[in-house]
Amino acid sequence: IFACLILFSQNMSSALKKIIDAKTLRSLVSSGAINKDGVRLFDCTFFPTQPADFRRFHAESYGRFPELIAAGSRAQSTYASAHIPGAVHCNLGIATFPSFYERFTYYPADIFEQYIQLLGVHKDEHIIVYSRGLQGGMLFAGKMAWILKSYGQDKLSLLDGGIEHWSKNKFELSNQPIQLPKGDWTAKDTVADYNISFEKLVEKDADGKEFIEKIHQTRFVDARVRGQYEGTVDSGLDAYIPASYIPGFTSMPSAELVNEEGLLKSEQEIKKMIPSGDSPVVTICNLGVQASFLNYVIHTVDSTTRPKVYPGSLKEMEKRAPLKISAGKRNIPQ
Repeated sequence: IFACLILFSQNMSSALKKIIDAKTLRSLVSSGAINKDGVRLFDCTFFPTQPADFRRFHAESYGRFPELIAAGSRAQSTYASAHIPGAVHCNLGIATFPSFYERFTYYPADIFEQYIQLLGVHKDEHIIVYSRGLQGGMLFAGKMAWILKSYGQDKLSLLDGGIEHWSKNKFELSNQPIQLPKGDWTAKDTVADYNISFEKLVEKDADGKEFIEKIHQTRFVDARVRGQYEGTVDSGLDAYIPASYIPGFTSMPSAELVNEEGLLKSEQEIKKMIPSGDSPVVTICNLGVQASFLNYVIHTVDSTTRPKVYPGSLKEMEKRAPLKISAGKRNIPQ
C-alpha cells in the first residue's frame, strides 16, 4: 500500500504543468493533496520596501531564518488574513538578502535550503507558487519560481492569475496560517546555470569585446514596462543616469505577458513576443524581479531560449557601470 501511495504521489506531481490554472489547483486542494501527496503550496505575497542596511543585515540577520520569520511583515499579515487553503507563506525578502549591489541576492545553496526546509518541503516534492497584485498576481511568484529553479527545483508550477483569479472563481480562502514540520529539501549549486553576474556580462574575450556587447550571439532583453525602456515615464533609475536602457537590449515587458483578464496570454502569443533568433536570452529589469517572471514564462513556452537573469539588473549597473545605460531618452526622475 505504501508503495502505491508513493507512486500515486509521483504521478500526480509529474502530471502538473509548469503553469496551472485555478481549477486544477482547486481540485488538488479539494482532494487534500496539498501537504500530503508530495505537493506543496507557497503564497509568495510580497510588498517592496526599502531594504535594510546591508552591513547591519549581514551582521545581525543573514541566514537567521527563524528570527526573520518571527519578526513578521505586512506581507505575512496579508497572507494570514486570506490565502489559498494549505499554503505556507514564502517571503522573497527572507529567501534573499540585501547586498551592496543587489536588492535580492542569492544565498549559497546550503544556506537557502534551510529556509525552504522551514516551510516544510521535502526532497522530490512538487512546489506550486502564487502571489497577488502586480502583473496578474504573478510577478513575485514568478520571481520566487525562478529562484527555486535556480537552486535545482524542477517540479514547479506557477498559478496563472494568482490569488485574484482564484477569488474570481469564488473558490474558498483561509485565514488560518499554516506552519509545517521541518522538511529535508536540498538545494543544488546551480544558480549560475540560470543567472548571469555583472562580472560575466563585462568579461572580455581575446579581442577585447565584452559579453554584453555581443548582440549577435545573445538576445538581450529588457523586461521593464515599455515606458521605462523608452524613457517616457520614470525609469526607476537615479537622476544622473544619462539614458533609459542599455544599447543592444530589446524591450519585452513582463507586464505584457498578461491579458486584460489578468491571465497569461496564449503560448502562441507569447512566442511571438520573444525576439527572433536561436541564440540564448539574457534578461534584465531594475531589480531582477520582472526579468525572473519573464524568464520563467518564456522558458516554459520555449525551452530553446535558454534564458538567464541578471539579478542585479539596472540598479546594479547604475552603480558599477552607469555609462553603459546610454540608449533611449534621458531618465525622467520622480
